[in-house]
Amino acid sequence: MKKILPILLAVLVLLAACQQSDKKEEKASEKAAAASQQSGEPQHSPGLSANGSKDQAGKAEGQAAAADQQAEEKAATPPPSKEELERADRLVAFSNTTSNALASGRYAQADVLMAYTKYYLAEWQLAKRPAADPELDDTLARRLVPPAGLLTPEQTQTLAASVKAMDKAYGSMRADYHSLEKYVADASIRDDGVKGKSLGAAIAKAYASFIEARGTYMDIVNAEATPAEEMLLRDHPLKRQILAAGRIFSVFVKTAELLTPDNPDRAALQAQRQKLAAALAEGSRPPFMAAPDLERHYRAFLQAATVYATGFDKGLEEEFYASLRLEMNNAALQGRAAYNEFVRAANQAR
Repeated sequence: MKKILPILLAVLVLLAACQQSDKKEEKASEKAAAASQQSGEPQHSPGLSANGSKDQAGKAEGQAAAADQQAEEKAATPPPSKEELERADRLVAFSNTTSNALASGRYAQADVLMAYTKYYLAEWQLAKRPAADPELDDTLARRLVPPAGLLTPEQTQTLAASVKAMDKAYGSMRADYHSLEKYVADASIRDDGVKGKSLGAAIAKAYASFIEARGTYMDIVNAEATPAEEMLLRDHPLKRQILAAGRIFSVFVKTAELLTPDNPDRAALQAQRQKLAAALAEGSRPPFMAAPDLERHYRAFLQAATVYATGFDKGLEEEFYASLRLEMNNAALQGRAAYNEFVRAANQAR
């Protein structure tokens, strides 16, 4: 079996690293974390038993049909050249590198600061800023620079401008948050929260700029990496499942962005929910052309995505309140962990 390329869950905010020195701050941090991510969609695949597998005869028939379909697809398109495969491999590697970078350091802390700010404005409790790591941040910024010749000059220039905009927005957010900390700590100020609300609005404005720049960056990288990955998976027996996983992770990220405003776009959220349903159906559809143990790892990922989907439905029916967002975030994190286990098991079985 060919090596499976890991699909990384970009921009997932890992808030557990932010420790608090005070129990009250710790409580505020935990509740504020809920504002930074979201998700949703449940259902069991039709025709599957509880353990996700059909009877052996049906499974063999399905695998034969899938093999025939892959053979037809392969015959319909010419194989990529060696040069095309090498570029595709570099594009996917760069995409994975940038996904990790944007989920670390200051690029993840922007989401954390916004989550803490929203919680402060709702509950008037402020969590301590996560510690900065300038050395790490410099390393991450370098990783966001594409290798020479990989992208067009125009794309490279746009990526550089996007990174610059993200860094500027994050710097503004951190400075305003520091001012907010000092304001909250000064018991002599009696202004009924006026300055706190003003600083919160400034942080939200900078965060909107950060989100826009990050979105521009990711759109360019994903537009190149997605067809590259499909090319690399051309003959892979689990191509359908792997691509479905990528679409599920994309929903996680996009939903988190949509839930950033105080009044999220419900129509856009509904559209993401439909994409999630389609990806879950595609990923869970038999046959699964690999060993049962490998299928078990993949279905653990689908189960976590289904828990996320259930929360998504609840949020659409009621409201994406803080505790629900935290549940969805946890489900997304569990999905990433399960998928990484699937990747490790698949690559070890080669």
